[in-house]
Amino acid sequence: MKEELIEFLGKDPEKIRIKKSGLTKILLVGLQGVGKTTTAVKLACFLKKEQRLNCLLIAADRKRPAAIKQLELLAEKNKISFFSGNGKDPVSIVDKGIEKANSSSMDVVIIDTAGRLHIDDELMNELGKIESLSKPDEILFVADSMTGQDAVNSSKVFSDMIEISGVILTKMDADTRGGAAVSIREVTGKNIKFIGNGESVDSLEVFNPTSMASRILGMGDIVSFVEKAKDLYDSEEAKK
Repeated sequence: MKEELIEFLGKDPEKIRIKKSGLTKILLVGLQGVGKTTTAVKLACFLKKEQRLNCLLIAADRKRPAAIKQLELLAEKNKISFFSGNGKDPVSIVDKGIEKANSSSMDVVIIDTAGRLHIDDELMNELGKIESLSKPDEILFVADSMTGQDAVNSSKVFSDMIEISGVILTKMDADTRGGAAVSIREVTGKNIKFIGNGESVDSLEVFNPTSMASRILGMGDIVSFVEKAKDLYDSEEAKK
């Protein structure tokens, strides 16, 4: 059962697509309240720490004024470049943000888009325009693992209407076994690339099918435990 589950969830962790040269563009999409804005910052911090990449965060959520300020404050706190521009047109903001990234020799742009409480034509049209303009290398669907069936339903609609390349599951530190991971994988056919395991910016982890299978089956997740231990203790401390 565990082997089948690992196979189904993607067998091996899937890396994010980063260009060897030129600007890599990552578009984050999803409903309102799933944690897109904080996930954008977590992803930028992950790429900075793990791959030494310079990232620019683009605030393309012009519906929720607090989203721009939230992204700016988190970017500033974590020393990540940020672009908000002026005006209410997200397409124009993304265009200028990409221009800035190119002129500043950035490696990656991460575009934080608007969400709604439900999927509507206005939202999908806006995302379609941003996608056409930016031609992203990755379109990552951000889903709240705690919403269960709602996350599954919205992932299906998004994947039917826009060509998502992978999934990020947030709030996996809650008391959840990860059933949403199986269902979202089933309905979208796309691999889960990351999971969010807490509030802090370093709580984004590469999705590991073996670890998730163990978690779902209640067998414990020793791999993630060891990874966490490696982050918390240096080698001298470990020897002691």
